[in-house]
Amino acid sequence: MSTRAIDATVFLCHGAGGDAGSMGALANALRAAGCADARALAYPGREGNEGLPRDTVAALAEAVRDAVRAALGDLDRPHVMLGHSMGGAVAIEYALDPPRGLEALVLVSTGARLRVHPSILAALEAADGAEDANATQAPGASASFARGLEQSRRAPRPSALADWRAANAFDRMDRIHELTLPTLIVVGENDILTPLKYARFLHEHIPGAQLETLPGAGHSLPTEHPSRVAELTERFLASLPTRTGGPEPTPPRST
Repeated sequence: MSTRAIDATVFLCHGAGGDAGSMGALANALRAAGCADARALAYPGREGNEGLPRDTVAALAEAVRDAVRAALGDLDRPHVMLGHSMGGAVAIEYALDPPRGLEALVLVSTGARLRVHPSILAALEAADGAEDANATQAPGASASFARGLEQSRRAPRPSALADWRAANAFDRMDRIHELTLPTLIVVGENDILTPLKYARFLHEHIPGAQLETLPGAGHSLPTEHPSRVAELTERFLASLPTRTGGPEPTPPRST
């Protein structure tokens, strides 16, 4: 694997109920892989961001736009958006009105439309722990699902509820073809929450998109397989003939 640094800042958007810390392992792995500047973003309403929670993906994408502007000083500066699960929806929304500096997308365990199992919303709305426990028995629930739900319960309740409601309402199936940026799609073979068919839809409808499937993996790729996701991301970005660090076009020979 190449160890050459990637020039563009890679911003990481976390999933519903999470926080910037949930993307920490992946941010570290990206830096180790050669992405010199990888930053996990915090959405409003949780540690690291004192704003009010946002209950739509569009509002979250606008908050991310503000955060990128604050971090870089100028949205024209080169950057990449990497989003996991609901964070992938945020990255898609951000890219549908792309600032000039956005060079590529990395969409991890996500889809053009997201639907949340009713038991998740019920668990977060429950006043006691009984329904929370039952939620882990939802069809297809896994250890990763249970850990994610527990993380949501530890998050401030308003932001966790807002996240899951935003995810449940997200649907850009009719506009996903408008994305023209270089895009890498990464999915776990055994992902139940955002299954392989979601990734295939993205692959089929985003022009030129690349699809990578991780054998035996589930939904929580940033925490369970950070090095593999980082390796795929670095390889993808390094291959692009842009400011992200890929090879520059060979200039014509003088005669």
